[in-house]
Amino acid sequence: MQILTEALATLIVKETVKRTNSNINIMNFNGEIIASFDKSRVGQIHEGALQVLANAQTVILSEKDTAHLQGTQPGINLPIIFQDNIVGVIGITGDPQTLTHVADLVKMSTELLLYQNYFTYELEGQLRSQELFIEELLKSEPSKSFMQYLTKQLNLALLTYRKCIVVHLEKQIFSRSTIVQMLVKIIDKTSFTIAFTNYNRIVILITDENSETLDLKINRIHQVFTSLNLDVHIASSLVFTSLNEFKRAYEECELVFMLNDQNASLVSFEDVEEKTLLYQINEEIRERYKKRILEGLDKQSIETLKCFFDNDLNITQTAKYLYIHRNTLLYRLEKCETQTGLNPKKYSDAIKLQIALWC
Repeated sequence: MQILTEALATLIVKETVKRTNSNINIMNFNGEIIASFDKSRVGQIHEGALQVLANAQTVILSEKDTAHLQGTQPGINLPIIFQDNIVGVIGITGDPQTLTHVADLVKMSTELLLYQNYFTYELEGQLRSQELFIEELLKSEPSKSFMQYLTKQLNLALLTYRKCIVVHLEKQIFSRSTIVQMLVKIIDKTSFTIAFTNYNRIVILITDENSETLDLKINRIHQVFTSLNLDVHIASSLVFTSLNEFKRAYEECELVFMLNDQNASLVSFEDVEEKTLLYQINEEIRERYKKRILEGLDKQSIETLKCFFDNDLNITQTAKYLYIHRNTLLYRLEKCETQTGLNPKKYSDAIKLQIALWC
């Protein structure tokens, strides 16, 4: 990767001129001016920059000095250093005595921008490789050689216990780099891989040597999104140990989104697993059962049953949740029994009613 490009140099000149009100020149490693507020100077060789490159130190040019140095004007020329190497020179035109106090600040700002640009480039490359990794895992028959190559390139540990996480963000603006940087702060970057599969979905493979710690990591991931004030719904799969199971784990997350009727923003496949069993039964059979059991119940009765089951058949807790008197709840439950022939307070009958609601 070329660190100091003409495009980046032009950006540096544009931003720096605003703050210094002085002409700024950026020279490459050959001493050629590649960006300048004075467009006529672009392409010229700056002999002051050549001195900076040769001696690896700042060069201050007076009116007298510029008389015998090609392509120069009075000012201060400083080396641009990236990872201990000089990659170019930045020159500030003007009276050196009045520029001394801003020269080091301009140099520091320029070098920080280089680092920012470099890490953004590196991050984008890493993200693309991770997306390829996830895409390959989702294929019916992933390429083992390609998977091995990407695992090595990404330096992934892929620890024993693994889960798939799918994050759904509906029509929200977010920064991919910010999300990744925050995740890396709380989770070892070699233990997970992330893919921004489209504008509102993120897929993560998270791994650990301990299944309990794995769930803690998932909770931390959820906290990252909430700390960014993003309205998300997150689904996690069952634990698996082979990468060949990732596609199934992803499908488990899809089922979570389809079957979850709670308002919780973080739901595991374990929370809806019993419902998924019903979806392996023919839809016509499910609908026939649902109609036979629930036919005749109005919307209020159905919502009352759902709340009653969500509160573990607890009369007091359900009445409190619905903001109704205990006797009102008992009346509603008796009404359900009259219409269905099933007593919601009786365990065996409650199961039949719950299954019908899930259908």
